[in-house]
Parts: sequence; structure tokens; C-alpha cells
Amino acid sequence: MLDVLRKRKRSWVVTLLLGLIVVVFVLFYGGGKMGEPDTDKAAEVNGEIISQREFGTQYQKMIDVYRNVLKGELTPERLKNLKLKNTVMEDLIQQRLLLQESRRLGLEVTDEELMEAIARVPEFQIDGRFSKNRYLQLLSANRIHPGEFEEDRRRELAVQKLYGVIQDAVRVSENEVRDQYSFAQEKVSFNFIRLSAADFLAQASVTEEESKNYYARNQAALAEPLKVQVEYIVYPSAQFAEQVQVGEKEIEDYYNRNRAAKFQQPRAIRLRHILARVPSGADSGQKAGARSKAEAALKEARSGKDFAEAAKKYSEDPSSAQGGELGWISSGQLLPSLDQAVFALKKGEVSGILESPLGYHIFKVEDVKQEKSTGLKEATPEIVRALKAERGKIEAGRAADADRAKAASGTELAALAKQRGLAVKMTPLFGAAEVFPDITPMEEFRRAAFSLPVKEVGPAIEGPNGYYLLRVSQRKEPTVPPMENVRAEIERRVKESKALALANKKAEALLDQLKKEKDIHKVAKANALQVGDTGWFVRGDAEMPKVGALQDARPGDIAISIYQPLADRPFKQQNNVYLFVFKESQGVDMARFEKEKTSLLEQALQGKKQATAKKFIETLKAKARIEVEPAILEGS
Repeated sequence: MLDVLRKRKRSWVVTLLLGLIVVVFVLFYGGGKMGEPDTDKAAEVNGEIISQREFGTQYQKMIDVYRNVLKGELTPERLKNLKLKNTVMEDLIQQRLLLQESRRLGLEVTDEELMEAIARVPEFQIDGRFSKNRYLQLLSANRIHPGEFEEDRRRELAVQKLYGVIQDAVRVSENEVRDQYSFAQEKVSFNFIRLSAADFLAQASVTEEESKNYYARNQAALAEPLKVQVEYIVYPSAQFAEQVQVGEKEIEDYYNRNRAAKFQQPRAIRLRHILARVPSGADSGQKAGARSKAEAALKEARSGKDFAEAAKKYSEDPSSAQGGELGWISSGQLLPSLDQAVFALKKGEVSGILESPLGYHIFKVEDVKQEKSTGLKEATPEIVRALKAERGKIEAGRAADADRAKAASGTELAALAKQRGLAVKMTPLFGAAEVFPDITPMEEFRRAAFSLPVKEVGPAIEGPNGYYLLRVSQRKEPTVPPMENVRAEIERRVKESKALALANKKAEALLDQLKKEKDIHKVAKANALQVGDTGWFVRGDAEMPKVGALQDARPGDIAISIYQPLADRPFKQQNNVYLFVFKESQGVDMARFEKEKTSLLEQALQGKKQATAKKFIETLKAKARIEVEPAILEGS
């Protein structure tokens, strides 16, 4: 594409596009280093390498998105449970498979198509015009080669063409959507019998042989984990920054290098947010239930009622307790599927229902800050602080490296810390799952702590506010405790498991009685049990009132009705077993279906297209040769 542009370099339109390419790459890709080698395999797909650098870049982007969405809720434990490394690897493998298939089918993207696609990117249009100088400054400051972005965008367009081929023949009928809507939106109420495993504990006994068998089969689960004790010094950047002197020439150079990125404030909006969450792997009924909830929230938000109160009532986002308050957001901070629509809103406007991988979103723009520039004089205090912090961190790193060499030669950390007026710290013995605010966020610190031999000094480790130097003082290897030490725990686990099995066996017997008797109240009374009532819920909901989420089914999977009132099996939820019997239903508002038919048909069509694409990708994966380096996914 660059050759095409050079041939037309006299055209102002082409000049504009050159600027656009630069800023798109800067903001989407964060300013990678020009010419940086891309080595070390993370995975291989049909002979093509996915590099560790590519994986690491995408993983960090994913973390940044979740950190922005979840704010302070993204704890190390929650990050671990999200399994983002697995998600990123799966996405990269899918992308590579789709690109390979698009090449096989000859789906090429012309230079003209690429230019047109880049020109249409709205995030980089400021008042409908592009600033060539700003983009060239960003290119120079971030050492970015535009060709890398162009190739990436070309690949995206090729995949889009492939999706077009796959999905072009997908159709949905009105009757099909009507049936789905009628089932998912039906309000129903079930009767149930709940059998608690706790009520069967007295009947569950544990033999010596069962305890020994459990101990033999579950030693890994019973083992005490590896624990280490670490001695470390913190080299705070702020302390070293106090010694740094900054000259006027440095200030001016910093300003010129960073004028576009730091001293031209982009347009920002203050947002409130409502999220109707859709669980991962949700079916069409769950999605319909979440959308129904979003529609109710939107109706309330647009009726003149307080948006903050609607967020507290409906939203499943961590911000709901604060009335959906997200604070000030700039373009690029939201999920890509939301960003364009949200930034098109004016002050006071409420969005429609927007969809993302998290579910259905509604936004309200509370306030708007327009783009503005900061002059050198006004920016000087901030620049001085930045330069001091930057050089302070460098000096802290140098000090840590120098001390590491001394520590490796035998000098105690306490002596090194004393020479610099720093403190040496000592952790208690801790395992990988334990949290210490000072060190837990630093994956490299934890990795070193659990991999170093006793008394060995690790490398100087960069942290958010300085550098760390550590030495492992004590290491307690994983051990399986003697059976006598964990006997009580073993007996508890075995008894609970047997009690749940007894509850399930009782439920099966009750189910046989219900098939004959047909009356849940009579069966319950004969067995000295109570009958519960869920109350009204929509079949498409994620869980049932008074029951919660089931382990092995969703409410929509329990297809009981007035014609088939008895569920065909028991259902488990934690330590409870349930039998369900249909009680009553309310008619579905089909007038609403007629009113929203167009959007429901489109929603169903998109869902079917996504399902078709998913099946296509699964077929490609089944035929592919895929190898993933196991170490890459560790800690995900």
C-alpha cells in the first residue's frame, strides 16, 4: 500500500491517509519498537508460528481492557479466574486459522479496499479533519513503522471477507424466531422438592478402607503447597528522584517529544453504565433473558427517571453500587464494540442497547470535555515531575543492579540496605495463592521467589514504584501430610460426597413416586418433606428464584409445561438436589414480538451467523495441526 501512496503523494487525500495510518497504529498497538525481533514460539498452527511477543502484546491489551472495565475489582485472584491467557491464545489460534483459510480461498484485499477501510475509521477523525503533523509526531515519538499496521488491517479485512462467504447463506424464518421468543420470554413458576446433603450426613459413615482409598487417590489435593520466605529490599523511584536535577533544555525536548501524546488532551466523556451480563457460553434463551432485562432498564432510563437509580436496580457491573458511574473515559478505553457508538453521544443522551462479549450495555453521557492543548509554561511542573520520576527509576534500577552484584558475592541484604538508607523486609512463609499487597501484583517477583534456590539472589526486578532485590531465605517443598494429620478433612469430604449421593438416590425414588402419584404435595407429605415455590421467572433467565444457578442445567433447559409437568431427572445445585414440577405460566406478550420483530429477527440472524462461524472454526481446528507451548499458559 505504501507504494500506491507514494505514486499519488501529491494528492492531499493521500497525505491525509498517511497521517491516519500513523495515529491508528499508535493508539491501537501502543507504540511497538521499530525493527524489534519477533522470536520464541508461543504456539504453532499448521506450521505457522505465533510468537511470544505477539501473544504477550495481545495479553497485555486484554488485561488493560478488563482493568478499565472492572476498575479496582480486578484483583490477582479474579485475574487468575478469568483465564485470560487461555482466551488470548484461543483468539490468536482462531485468527491464524481464518487467515490461512482466506488465503486458501484466494480472498485478497486490494490496496484500494485497504485505503478505504483506513479512511473510514471514526476514532481518528477530529471534527471531520486529520492533523498530519500530529500523526507524524506520534510516528517519530513512538518509532512506529506504518507498514506493520497496514498489513494487520489487511489481514482483518481478509478475515471479514471470509466471514462474509461463510455467513452469506444463513437465514432465519419468522416462525423460528417466534417460537424461540415465545419459549424464552414465557413467565413460569415451578414447584420443587429440595433435598439437602446435610440432612443425610448422619446416614453417611466412613470406613477405614474408604479413608485410605481417598488418601491414596487425592494426595495432590491434600498436599501442602510449596512455601517460601523471602528477604528483599525496595528501591523506591521517588527516593532516588529527589537527587535528580532537571535543566530547561531537557524540559523543552520532553515537551516537543510528547506534545501530541501528553499535552493535547483528547475529547473525554463522563459516563454512567448499565450492564445486563450474558454468561460465557450462554444459549439463546439466556441471551434473550439478558436482553429483556436491558430493555426494561432502557425503558426506565429514557422515561425521565434517574439513570443512577436504574443502574443500581438493573446493572450487573461492579459500578452498579455507585449508580453505574465510570468516570472520565477517552476514546479507545472501552471495548471496541462499544467505543464508536458511545462517543457519538452528546451530553445528557442515553444510548440504545449495545452488545459486547460481556452482555448488553446502556450508557449515559453525564458530561463532556472537549480536546485541548497545554503550553510549555503550563506543562513545565508536570514535565519536571515526569523527568524526575523517569530518571529516579533509572537510578533506582542502577542501585539495585549494583547491590545485586555485591549480594551475589556474599554481602548481606541488611548491610546493603543500611548503606543506602533503605529498609530490608522479610515475608513470612507463603504459598503462591497468598496475597501480599507489596509484592502480589508483580508476577516476576513471585516467579523468582518460587524458582530460586535458598540463599540465591534474584535479578533486580522492576515494580510499579521502583526496583526490588530479593533473596530466598527459606523454602518448604510441597509435602503430603501423614494421613493421621488430615484424617478429619478426609472423613468430612467423603461423608459429604456420600451424603450428596444419598440425597440424589432419594430424589430418584421420589421421582418414581411422582410419576405414579402425579401430585407433588402428596408425595412430599408422605415423605415428611416441604414443597417450595420458585415464584415467577422468565425461562431465559440465568437462574431461578429461591433456587439459584443449577450446576448441570439452565432454567431454559428444564422444558416442563402443563402438558409435561414433571422434570425427567433430579438437578443439582451445590449440596442440594432438586425435583421440579410445573406449576403455572403466563402468556407471552406477542404484541411486543410484533412490535420488535424486525430487531428480533436481526438479533436471531446474527446469533445464527455467529453459531455458523463458530462451527466453521471448530471444523478448521479439528483438521489443523496445533501445538501450544505449555509454559506460556502457566499462571492463567
